[in-house]
Amino acid sequence: MTLKHKKYVYVQLDKNKYAKIRYLKSYEKAEKANDVNAYIILGKVVTRVSKKAKILKKEDLPVELRDKLPK
Repeated sequence: MTLKHKKYVYVQLDKNKYAKIRYLKSYEKAEKANDVNAYIILGKVVTRVSKKAKILKKEDLPVELRDKLPK
């Protein structure tokens, strides 16, 4: 479970379920941080997350992205 220079974030689906998502930093610089294209869903669902990982809640993501998350 490597983070690769903060390229990946985790979204909490349930109490112990997290979805791994790639976050593109180029959108952060262009002030489009909430853009749907800034996130790439990898489809991995994990149960353990590193202590240093950034964990987001589902509510923090755009609506279009929430619909694409694995269940």
